[in-house]
Amino acid sequence: MGERSFRKLGLGVILSALVLYMYLFMGSEQTAGKIRNAFFVNTPGCRIVAMDVINPTIANVTLWEWPPQRRIHQTCLSSTWFRPEVMDGSWHLKFVPNMDRILDNYGFNHEGQINCFWSEFQSNGYSENKMTYLGKFDLEYPYAVRVPKNSLQLRVTCNSSLTNATLCDEAHYFINPPPQELLTIPPATLKYWDKNMNTKDGSPPISVMIVGLDSISHLQFLRQMPKTQAFIRQKTSHVEFWGYNKVGINAYPNLIPMLTGLSEAESKEYWSTKRELDDLPFIWKDYKAAGYNTSLGEDSAPYSMFYVGKPGFARKTTDHNFQDLMTQVYVQRSKSRMDDITCILDILMEMNYKLLPHMQRYPFFSFYWWGNGVHDYMGASRFVDERFKQFFSRLNDAGIMNNTIIMFMSDHGMKWGPFRQTFQGMIEDSQPFLSVLYPAWMRDKYLMAIKNLAGNAHSLVTTYDLHETLKHVMHPSSLEDESITLRSRELLRRHASQIPRGVSLFLPIPPERTCHTSHISSQFCLCHKQVVISADNPIAKLSANIIVNSVNKLLEEYPVCISWQLESIVSAQFAVPERQNEELYSEKDIVVRLKAKPGVAYFEGMTRMLKGRLYLIGEVVRVGGADSKKNQCIQNPFLEPFCYCSL
Repeated sequence: MGERSFRKLGLGVILSALVLYMYLFMGSEQTAGKIRNAFFVNTPGCRIVAMDVINPTIANVTLWEWPPQRRIHQTCLSSTWFRPEVMDGSWHLKFVPNMDRILDNYGFNHEGQINCFWSEFQSNGYSENKMTYLGKFDLEYPYAVRVPKNSLQLRVTCNSSLTNATLCDEAHYFINPPPQELLTIPPATLKYWDKNMNTKDGSPPISVMIVGLDSISHLQFLRQMPKTQAFIRQKTSHVEFWGYNKVGINAYPNLIPMLTGLSEAESKEYWSTKRELDDLPFIWKDYKAAGYNTSLGEDSAPYSMFYVGKPGFARKTTDHNFQDLMTQVYVQRSKSRMDDITCILDILMEMNYKLLPHMQRYPFFSFYWWGNGVHDYMGASRFVDERFKQFFSRLNDAGIMNNTIIMFMSDHGMKWGPFRQTFQGMIEDSQPFLSVLYPAWMRDKYLMAIKNLAGNAHSLVTTYDLHETLKHVMHPSSLEDESITLRSRELLRRHASQIPRGVSLFLPIPPERTCHTSHISSQFCLCHKQVVISADNPIAKLSANIIVNSVNKLLEEYPVCISWQLESIVSAQFAVPERQNEELYSEKDIVVRLKAKPGVAYFEGMTRMLKGRLYLIGEVVRVGGADSKKNQCIQNPFLEPFCYCSL
């Protein structure tokens, strides 16, 4: 190779490396936290190793596909019969299809041969609704039927008077009061919700929207959602966080710290006696009291973080709560061809779009969480990429992003399947994605706050910090430079052991922060070095047996579940503090992934050696196996993954 060719090759390699670096780490505000020595976080208190988005060792499992029969996001047709519309200040149901075509398709002579009924539904638990029959309505030209007064949640069914066959079965939610027209240019001042007063010109309150996608790690987001990622990086002011660490196994223990400031155990004190979540200090209550419009919605209603294993709500704690609607959608889907009619994901998005006129006129706090598909299947995030790109595009076009902080995030990575069984899958489970999008004008008005936000991009961060950030946003004056400077000095003067578990992201995260001071258990802590040990190591074998025995103990009250036996150890590692001399550490955490029988089941757990004895720490999780249908003999959502039915 000639010298000129060699130089060209070298230049090409350098440029490729720079492009890759910029692609991964150069968002609009990422220059404050550069990667050093291939670590996502590199501080005195924590060092998190950087991992490749894709590499040969995981290439064959990162595209784990969604079964064709479950790909409802792909086959969505959005062909409902009725569309809610505001006419003359009131809600109407507008008949969408061409009536002549409907008459021809079903062999009808006139509209009177179509019988339509509506019922009002109300939640009667997380998996069913109570129906109140409201009567029959006629389909007459111009095919727009006024919705009964004060009815906000309706089930609409139509059938043939000739054959009694069901023609349509739909659920609709109506925003109250009916929204006005979507504005081309949002107003200069906003009006407080339920209050007869406007915000002050020049210092508007900052709205908040939490947009969550379940079970997607940071690197999985980069792998499978390039369109959404590109829109955020090119069209918004934002900070992408590389040290965001989960604090619990699933959605509730990870998100309740953000929504209440409490740990899972602390939150239980509020509902264990009353058997309802209403008294928990949800942050949206503070926003509502401050005059914000509040809304709450999860697309996977039967698997809601507030209802599965939890008592749910006895009454609505937000102005708009879409739990009843999404429950009804699931109920109807199980009884009809809902999969072929409309996407469950799209229904929750549509609720957000209906609120856009209100969002233009009132400060708001919204919490939306999507789990359908993405919770269970590695490849599902690829199918929702275009939808979330369009979702953010519509928010931007309506001017919502100009006065709203958006937390786009997940709760944890994939907890199940072939990828989770790899070493990188284990690490990514603890590293969900998080980006904070903010109005561009905040860079000038709140210079120090945004500088700190960007500077925390490569700090250890948890949902406890997000709670403090949400509290901070409620008081815009506290984001001004003078206030930020005073609070920053006070925070950085603290001893490492006195660092609070929650720190607003508008303040500098102290570099001495550790998993311990952040209340991240060793089971989930990414600030560790993994030292691989042999599966034949006596400590690994003893740890594996402790894990299997703990699973069997969980199932003692269910004799229908067969006891597990250790078949083999898949992998074992010591997890030790990154900056601690591994020859000197006195406590040893051992992470073991094992295969158990009967059937095929993979479990993972952590033990700790203290004074020569091994103890199980944290919870055992099932991370894979091919016998998912063999656990349906018990009605316990938490123990189902651990049961192998004898029936």
